[in-house]
Parts: sequence; C-alpha cells; structure tokens
Amino acid sequence: MIKKAMDILDIYSWTNNFGKQVIGCFIENIYFTGFYWLLKIRCPGKGKSYLKIEPSIRLHVSNIDPLEKKIDKFSSFMRKYIRGARIVDVKQLGWERIIELHVKSRNKKYILINEIMPRGFLVLTNETYNILYANRFQELRDRIIKRGSKYTPPPGRIDLLKLDDAKLLELLGEGKDLVRGIVKGWGLPGYIAEELIYRAGLYEKKNYKINMIEKTDLYSLIYIFEKIINEVLEGKGYLVKLNNEPHIYTSYEPKLYKELYELNVEKYDELNHVLDIYYGEYEKRIYYEQKTTKQQMLIEKIKKNIEEQQKIIKKYIEESEKYRKFSETLVTNYNVLEKILKCVHETRRTSGWEKIVENCPNIVEFYKDKGIVIVKLDDYEIPIDIRLDTWNNILRYKKLSGELLKKAKRAEEALRELEKSLEEAVNKKQLIEKKTEIGIKPRLWYERFHWMITSEGFLVIAGRDADQNELIVKKYMEPHDIFLHADIHGAPATVIKTHNRMPSQKSIEEAAVIAACYSKAWNEGFGAIDVFWVHASQVSKTPPSGEYLSKGAFMIYGKKNYVKTKLELAIGIEENCDPVYGLYQRIIVGPEELVANKSIVYAVIVPGDMGIGEVSDKLIRSFHKKLEDHVIGITKNELMYRLPGKSRIIGIKRGKAPLITEC
Repeated sequence: MIKKAMDILDIYSWTNNFGKQVIGCFIENIYFTGFYWLLKIRCPGKGKSYLKIEPSIRLHVSNIDPLEKKIDKFSSFMRKYIRGARIVDVKQLGWERIIELHVKSRNKKYILINEIMPRGFLVLTNETYNILYANRFQELRDRIIKRGSKYTPPPGRIDLLKLDDAKLLELLGEGKDLVRGIVKGWGLPGYIAEELIYRAGLYEKKNYKINMIEKTDLYSLIYIFEKIINEVLEGKGYLVKLNNEPHIYTSYEPKLYKELYELNVEKYDELNHVLDIYYGEYEKRIYYEQKTTKQQMLIEKIKKNIEEQQKIIKKYIEESEKYRKFSETLVTNYNVLEKILKCVHETRRTSGWEKIVENCPNIVEFYKDKGIVIVKLDDYEIPIDIRLDTWNNILRYKKLSGELLKKAKRAEEALRELEKSLEEAVNKKQLIEKKTEIGIKPRLWYERFHWMITSEGFLVIAGRDADQNELIVKKYMEPHDIFLHADIHGAPATVIKTHNRMPSQKSIEEAAVIAACYSKAWNEGFGAIDVFWVHASQVSKTPPSGEYLSKGAFMIYGKKNYVKTKLELAIGIEENCDPVYGLYQRIIVGPEELVANKSIVYAVIVPGDMGIGEVSDKLIRSFHKKLEDHVIGITKNELMYRLPGKSRIIGIKRGKAPLITEC
C-alpha cells in the first residue's frame, strides 16, 4: 500500500460526488478509535453508516465496523456540540486538501474541518470559524490553532482550475524536468504526474527539461489534465492491486498501471467504495501494528523477567549446595573444628587476633570486626563464627542451605507463573493477528433491518420499528415480493425479496420465524403464533374511505395464507470469505436447521427472563468454549442487536459449516 492519504483529485471527486450524498444526514454519535474519529450518521431513506475522519489521511463514508470504539476528549467535546446535528453542506476549501463539514444543531451552525495534508489538523469551529476545539493545539509560524483563535488554513496552493494555459505552462518551468515541473509547479503527486505524461504520449520525455519539449506536446499535457479533471468528477474509483493486495487507488482510470505496468485494476462505481476497501486494509494494518507492538513489549518484558528469575534460581541452588557441602564437611571434621575453635579462643585471650593464623592450624584468614575465621577443610574455605560452638556452626549452614532451597522453590513457582504469562501473551498476540484478520467486515444495506437469507437464497427483511416498517413497504417491497406479518399488534413488516422467483413453502416458513420472533409475541412469552403471508400486490397504504392508517400500518386485501410458527430462534456465527473484504464473521438468525447449516457455532433461544446483555455475555462465553482455539470476531453488541428480547438459552451447538482457516 504505497498511497498514504487522499490526494487533491480524490478530495475534489469525493466532495463533488459522494460528499453531496451525506447532506441531510444526522450525526447520531461520535467515537475515537485510537487513530481516527468516527461519526455514526443516519441518512433518511439510506440507513446508518460511519463517517471516518482522519487528519492528514482521509475522510469518507464507511460500511466497515471499526475494530474498536472509545471516547477521547475531542469526541466527548464534539458530542456536546454536534451530536444530533444535521449535515447541511460538504465542500472542499478552495483547491486544497481540506474538507469542511457544515452542520446545524439546535439552530446553531458549526464547521468540522479536516486537513488531509502532512501534520494536518481536525478542527471544530463555530459558523464564523472561531476554533472551539481541535485534535491538537499548536502555534505555527504562519498560523495558530488554539481555542478562541480564528481558524486560518495553511498557505494556499494555486488553484489550477482557475489558471489559463499560459500560466500552467509557466508553472511547469519550476521543475528541473517535466515530471518535477508537474509535481512542483502544479502541486500534484508523482503518480498523477506520470499518469498525465503517459496519457499525453510523453513518457519517454518525462525527465526532459521543459525547454527541450515542444510546446504542442505541453499543450497536449494541459488537455490531458483537463480531461482527467472531468473524469474524476464522474465519481468512479479504481483499485490497483499488486500480488492481489491493494497497492494504490485513484479517482481516474490509472492507464499507466494498467497498460505499462500491467497490474490488475478493479473499477468501482463510487470512489467512496474504493476508499472504504483500501482504508479497511489500512485500518487492519495500523490496528495490528499498535496492538502487537504493545504486546511484543509485554512479551519482551516477561522474557527478561524469566531470564532474571532463572539466574536467581540458579544462584539459590548453587549457594544452597555450597552450604550443604560446608555442613557435611564440618560434620566430617567435627573434632578438628572443636580444636580450631579452642585454639582461636585461647590465642585471642593470650596473644590477640593477629596471632590466630600463625598459631591455629587450618585457619587462612580472619575478620576481626565480624568475629569470623576462614577455615580450610577438605579443599573448602569455610567461614566459621567464633561466637558459636561447633554444632551451631554446622546447624547454621544446614539452615542456610534449607532456606535457600525454599527460596529456590518459591522462585521456581514464580518462574512457572511467568512462563504461563509468556504463553498467554504470545497467544494473545496471535489472537490479535487473527482478530485483525477477521475483524474488518462490511455493513450491508439490509443489516439495518432484522434480516435472514433463506435456505433457497431469498433475502428476508423485517422492520425494527414503525419507521422501518413504512420504509420497507414503500421503498423496498416490489410487486412480486412476499409480505408476512405475525397475527398480533406490534409485529414487523416482513418481506421476502423474490426477484421474480416464487419461493417454496419452506422459504416462507423460514421467513415466518423472523416475522414471529421479532414481534410483540416474544416479550409476551408466547410459545407459538400464526403468521400470515400475502403477495406484495395485496398490500396497500391506502385506507378505506373515511379511515386513517398510522405510520407502519397497512391494509391487506384478498386471501391471507397462514403459517403456525413456533417462537424459537437460532442465533449463530457465520464465516465468509469475501473477495473484497477477506475473511469476516457475522451473526445470522433463523430456524435451527437453517442456522445450523450455515454457522460454525450457534445457540437456540426461546422467550425467557434473561436480559439481552446477560444472554449475549453467556453466548460469547459458550461460543468461545465450543470453538476452543478458533477466534471469534463478533462482539457482545452485535449479538444484542440481533436478539428479539428477554430470552432463555435451550442449547449451544457446533454448526455444520467448516471453520475457515485461510481465505
């Protein structure tokens, strides 16, 4: 991945295309992930997604869940001012790598400014550009970023879109050669410069000085630049892959990489989608580096402690052995030591310490201040305390030897704990790697609803509230679809998307589980309930004359078909190997047979008394136990999002789907 940040063309393309699509969206919440900020946004008619903002790097809408979310001072501050705000404008500041989000909250306007340039800032200002907060505060040579100051952008670059051909030619002269002229004079990165030169047929002359190139060729270069500007306004995205890994992305067709370098180039309808894919991989790498670096430091610290502990144990054992031999030697030479001590005491009394070595056999040295004499016996030089008799000197060394052995055993126990900690730390590092690999996952459009894929491949969606019920019927239900509803007030509008294929009775019965389990019947503790189904053409929002239909309510005309449905729901983990996002896991629900066939592990639940938080905790623990060493890449919140209400777990089982070890 050679591209570190969005370039000027990416920003120009994104703000003029996808940026306009987030106007009118509401900011539901704000988080910090450790290296970028996350705005959870809700767009009317489109559902929820994330706006990922990283100063110096990027700004784009994402359907990929972050690997972790937390709160820092800046996100906390933004929550106070712009949570619940509506995005009213998105624009690029001049011809700069700066994107402004204009929002309105409680009749007040604010501007969130993201500088996508080296050492860039993320700044929140009021509508007159007075700084309220920033990701960091700093006094620079040409501007000040601090609270209360007026926001001033960095010294501006020349707006190439406002220059005539003569000025553009003049700016090319600022470089030593053609490619450097584009980089320095026009302020474009090297890969864009080379693309322009390649398209203009001047690639062999890219290192020529400007005065060596014909003016007609230079005008051709300007024409190509204008053509690329028009191309990026289309909003398409291109992902260049090297060895099947993301290498670089562009907002124009990268013909240089495709034709000259013969690399694989994937085209997408939206640049934003490419940004999401590219920076999804980037997030995995950053998260992995941050977490594993910290974990590796812990591993090295534990290893160092183990080495120190091993040295301590070795020292204790060696000293214990030495004292044991001292004790044995003294026992063997008991009578000799008796005579030595008698000689020492007599010599001290008559001649003083200085005559001890001379008068007493086997003594090689003495320490008057400590009352110690060094006695040589059987090749050992043994310190003897003259204040103790022979037997107590022997006992002293026996005791010291035993105490050191006890210390060695305690140190060995501590060593085993350290070795256990090391194993756990190494395993955790491996788990981080695996979690990172499966943690990045797409958020598909239908996942904002209750959803399921039937055994025949039909998508089933059901509303979470009256607003979603209304949305599903008005926007997503098509004439050939099947509509289902539990026979109780307070049930989701459930639709089988048929795409002009008629589902079998089995798919209808599977979809009925969703209609029943996410209805009021679950929290009422029902064991079963009738679910009716009709063709979409039988559903209408038009009430009989003189009557009124509330939000989420519908009229059903014609015959209803009923399915008796048990309130029992399977909830499991499905693994997917996606060509774009790689390996990821997601929660699936439905009847047991369906979930068992698709999942690696699952549970069966029925209405009960356990809260969804408690149920989720228990499921996470049980799933870990069932899967043993296989990593789980789903969170408690994801499980809670799919639970219908208070429940009772009646079974935890391994699914029939094989574990994916390589994607």
